[in-house]
Amino acid sequence: MHKKLFYLLLSVCLLYPGRHLTAQTAASFEKYHTPSEVQQLLTQLSGLANTKLHQIAVSPGRASVSVLEIGTNLDDAPAVFVGANFEGNVPLATEGALYLAQMLLDSTQYTQNLKWYIMPQPNPDASKDYFAVIKTGAATNLYPVNNDADEATGEDGPEDLNGDGLITQMRVKDPEGEYVVSSNDPRILEKADANIGERGIYKLYTEGIDNDKDGAYNEDGTGGINVGIAFPHLFPYNNAEAGRYSGETPEVYGILRFIFDRPEIAMVYTLGTSNFCLVPPKGGRKGGANLQSIRIPGRYARMLNADPSKTYTMDEVMAIIKEQMPGAELTPSMVAGMLGLGAAVNPLEEDLVFYNALSDDYKEYLKSKNFSTETLDPTPAKDGSFELWAYYHLGVPSFSMNLFSVPKIKEEKAEKGDVLSTDEVEKMSSEDFIAVGQEKINGFLKANNAPEKLNAERIIKMMEGGDFTPKQMVEMLKKSPKKEKEGKPSEKDKTLLAYSDKELGGKGFVNWSKVDHPTLGEVEVGGFAPYIETTPKAELIDSLAKTQLPWLLQLTRQIPKIAIESEKITDLGAGIYKLEIVVANNGKLPYPISIGVRNSQPAPVVLILAGEIELLEGKKRTPIGPIGANQVKKFTWLVKADRNQKVTASLESAVFTDVVKQFNIGG
Repeated sequence: MHKKLFYLLLSVCLLYPGRHLTAQTAASFEKYHTPSEVQQLLTQLSGLANTKLHQIAVSPGRASVSVLEIGTNLDDAPAVFVGANFEGNVPLATEGALYLAQMLLDSTQYTQNLKWYIMPQPNPDASKDYFAVIKTGAATNLYPVNNDADEATGEDGPEDLNGDGLITQMRVKDPEGEYVVSSNDPRILEKADANIGERGIYKLYTEGIDNDKDGAYNEDGTGGINVGIAFPHLFPYNNAEAGRYSGETPEVYGILRFIFDRPEIAMVYTLGTSNFCLVPPKGGRKGGANLQSIRIPGRYARMLNADPSKTYTMDEVMAIIKEQMPGAELTPSMVAGMLGLGAAVNPLEEDLVFYNALSDDYKEYLKSKNFSTETLDPTPAKDGSFELWAYYHLGVPSFSMNLFSVPKIKEEKAEKGDVLSTDEVEKMSSEDFIAVGQEKINGFLKANNAPEKLNAERIIKMMEGGDFTPKQMVEMLKKSPKKEKEGKPSEKDKTLLAYSDKELGGKGFVNWSKVDHPTLGEVEVGGFAPYIETTPKAELIDSLAKTQLPWLLQLTRQIPKIAIESEKITDLGAGIYKLEIVVANNGKLPYPISIGVRNSQPAPVVLILAGEIELLEGKKRTPIGPIGANQVKKFTWLVKADRNQKVTASLESAVFTDVVKQFNIGG
C-alpha cells in the first residue's frame, strides 16, 4: 500500500472509529513504525469485530503499553499470549506482532475457539531509540537507575563524537590495552593472545566522554531498566539494568498482573532474538539442589517413614515414595518439586522431547518455503527473559522466534587434493613449508581448525625467525581444543562485515576515524552500527513475516484438547451401578507439560459429577491429573441411584472450554 494512502486510511479510522475498516487496510509493512504509530495502529485495530484493547501499564517515559485481544467471545476459551520486542531494540519483532494480528483479523480460522493476546511493544521507551537522531541500540527504558552508585542519576551517557548519528566505540592506544588489530580484517579488534606472543595495544570504550569524571565512560546514561531481562525466573540481581527486583518497572509489573489474571493462557509466543522454534531451549545451568544427596524434609520423612537425617539419591527417594504410594505416577521433576529441592533451571527432559520434535518440523517447514537457516545462531534466551519465565513459572509451552538473523558468508572450499596433510607437514623443513606459498599454508591451517589469528603470513615470519618449526606447529594444532567453527566472535565479526559490505553498502560498520577527545587525547571512533544484527531493511519485513509467522499459527494446533471420550454404565443390581468415564486428550501436547506438573501450574482439569445419585466409591470432583498427548484416562465410581436418573459429567478448567455431557443411569 502506498504510504500516503495508508496514513489517509489511518486518519479516517481515528476520526471516525465507528466506521470499521478491514484488517487489510490496518498496517503497511513497508517501514518500521514508531512507538506512537504502533499505539495508533493498535487503537485502530481494536475497532474491528472481536477485538479489545487493554492498556496494562504506562512506561516511565509516559508511553502506553497495550495488549490487543483478538478472537472468540467465549469467556472460557483457551488463549495464546504473544509478546514482542521486550528489549526494545528489535523493531522487526514489533512489526511481526502487528503482522500476526493482521493475519488473525484477516481470517477466522485460528480465532473461532481461541483467544489471542498480542503485545507488540512492551518497552516503548527503548523502542524510540531506533527512530532517534542519535541511535545507541540501548535496551533500557526511562526508569531512573543510578548505575554507578554516585550522587547523580543519568549523568554519564554516550556522546556522538564523530557526528554520524550512531553510538559505536572508541579505540585508544594504550600500553595496557587488551586488543590488537585482526590480521583477517583491519576493521576488527581482537583480544591479544599471549599464547602466541601477542601484546595488546588498544583499549576499547563506548563512544563518549567521562561526564562525571569518575574514570568510567558512559556507565550511567539516561534510564533505565531493560524490560527484557526483568522477569522473575533467574532474575539477574547483579545487573543494574534489570532493576532491583522483578516488577520494579511498571511495564513488567503490568505484564505479570495481566497474565496472572488470565489463567486461560495455554501457550506463549515471544518474538525477539532467541528462537525456541528452531533451537530448543538450552540447559547447562547449575541449580541449587544436589539430587544425588537429598535430605527429605521432616514433614515428608514422617509421612514416608524415612530418616530425615540421612541423605538419599533420587532413585532411592522415588523407591520410598512408591512403596508408600503404590501405583503413583512419578518423575524426578515431580519429586524435586514436591520436596522443594530448589528451582528448576534447565528444561525438563520430557519437555525437550516435544521441543526437539517441533524444531525438526519447523526446519522442514522452512525448507519447504525455500527459507535458508544458514545464518548466525539465534541468541540464547537471557536470564530474566520473558520466554524463560513463561516456561519455568507459568508451566506452559513457551516458543520464541527470531524473524531475522544475519546470513552466513559462503566460503569456497579447497579441493581435498590441494590441502596438505599433517603427516606431510610434520616431515617438512621450515624452508620447504614456506616454499609451498601462503595460499596452501592458509588452506592447511583452515583445514586443521587453526585459530583465526594464526595465518600464513604470521607463520612464515615465525619460521623465518627460527621461532617455530612445521613439526611444532602440527603438535600445537593437534593439542589445541577443537572448537565449533561457527559462533566464535571472530567468525561472527567476519559474517557481520560481509553482510554489511554486501547487503548494506558498508553502512553496517563505521570505519575508524580520528577524533580529539577531551580526556583521552587522540582516539579513533568506529565499529559495528547499532541494529546491524537485528534489523534488516524495511523492504524485507513483509517477506520475513509472511514466511515464518504461519508456523506460530500451526503451533496452536498442538494445544491440548480435553474431552469426555465415552461413558459406560454397568448395573450391579439393587440400584447400584458402576460408572466408567473415559477422558481423552486429543491434542498433540500433554497437559500440563512436565514443568507444569512440577509446578502444579497451570490449573488442573476437574471431572465433576452432578445428579440425584449417591456416591459409594469415588468423588464428585476428581482432578484428572496429568494426561499425555493423544492419551486417555479412565475414571470409575460406584453409585446408588433410582432407575433412569439423569447424570451430568463435566470437565471444568480455568484453561479450556468446559465440556458437558449428560446420560441416564439405569435406563
